[in-house]
Amino acid sequence: ARSGHSRARCRPSRTMASAFPDGCIVYESDGVVLAGDLSTEQIAACVAAGARSWLYLNDDANPNCPRASVEDAKVPYACVPLLDPLNDLTPNVIEAFTSHMASAARPAIVQCSTATRAGIPYLLHLARVNKLPAASAISHAHRASPPFKFTERPPLVRAVATALSHPMRSLVFRQLFDTAGSSTYTYLLADHPGGDAVLVDPVVEQVDRDLKLVEDLGLKLKYVVNTHCHADHVTGSGLIKRKLPGVRSVIAKDSGAKADVHVAHGDRVEFGDAFLEVRATPGHTEGCLSYVCDNMVFTGDALLVRGCGRTDFQGGSAETLYDSVHAQIFTLPDDTVVYPAHDYKGHRSSTVGEEKRLNPRLSKSKAEFVEIMGNLGLPYPKKIDEALPLNLVCGIQEE
Repeated sequence: ARSGHSRARCRPSRTMASAFPDGCIVYESDGVVLAGDLSTEQIAACVAAGARSWLYLNDDANPNCPRASVEDAKVPYACVPLLDPLNDLTPNVIEAFTSHMASAARPAIVQCSTATRAGIPYLLHLARVNKLPAASAISHAHRASPPFKFTERPPLVRAVATALSHPMRSLVFRQLFDTAGSSTYTYLLADHPGGDAVLVDPVVEQVDRDLKLVEDLGLKLKYVVNTHCHADHVTGSGLIKRKLPGVRSVIAKDSGAKADVHVAHGDRVEFGDAFLEVRATPGHTEGCLSYVCDNMVFTGDALLVRGCGRTDFQGGSAETLYDSVHAQIFTLPDDTVVYPAHDYKGHRSSTVGEEKRLNPRLSKSKAEFVEIMGNLGLPYPKKIDEALPLNLVCGIQEE
């Protein structure tokens, strides 16, 4: 697990923006300028403003191609055509974009016809540098100031999301269900067949099943990860560590529970070439986390299919849960798949868009949500007195 707090940002600056011609979109913190078609005078203005590299996304035969003017000004120029992002974002083109953006001198101009496609190489670069999963990268593009122009065009958003997901296309994913009574979902993910793996929210009664699957698939289990300190079942983390001594346990720093690795918001849990992005989503408990991987989010009890976890014990807070879900989960793209820690009605998954519209609790106003949660009248959790003390020590039971 590694910290992910030092991230590139993209907010425009009036100072730098004012030096470039009107219509240019400037993100000073990264020294990136997105541009559409430019006149000879505007190209000269960009050079005068300090442009030190140029990436052009139309081909050199385009009548508005800036190559001659840029090279006359002794500014390094590259042309990587991206005329049809739905078909042109091949692995080679993606690698060309990310390599260019990583090495290009700043301020770096990225130009197409309308500055719409120009945001794509920039976002691919940000996602690689900051190790953003697809869902988080697309969310970043929407929330940037100003938002990347391609976010106004859903087909382009889908094309970029597919490009961002390309390294994850070999991801191994299994959803497992606890039949011992807790209705818990456990998730097995590996970076590729035969690769490094993580287990999310293992249940002690299902450890033999889970490890048999890991063995059958030829995977190397690196981490057992919990979304929070559970009260309705005993985690399988401790037993798994006994059976596979090299495996490390992971839980939130704020959970108060023991683990080999304590993580916080913005950290990453890396397994091979894949990773889980950690998002703090307290409210059900003080130490709840959600994990984003590619276009999936593992929400624990913070967000269930058409529901959410209770907020009346373990430092829970309805106000905090509402804010967490709306800030950290509902800001992900609508097509992000939601995988909860439990389901009691036969659902296996949902999407962010569905829950924003249809969740009978979290689609309400904050005041309505707090009132709903305060009047649930739920009984005392059946297994809390057994589960909680064990889960605070990684589920390890004394011999």
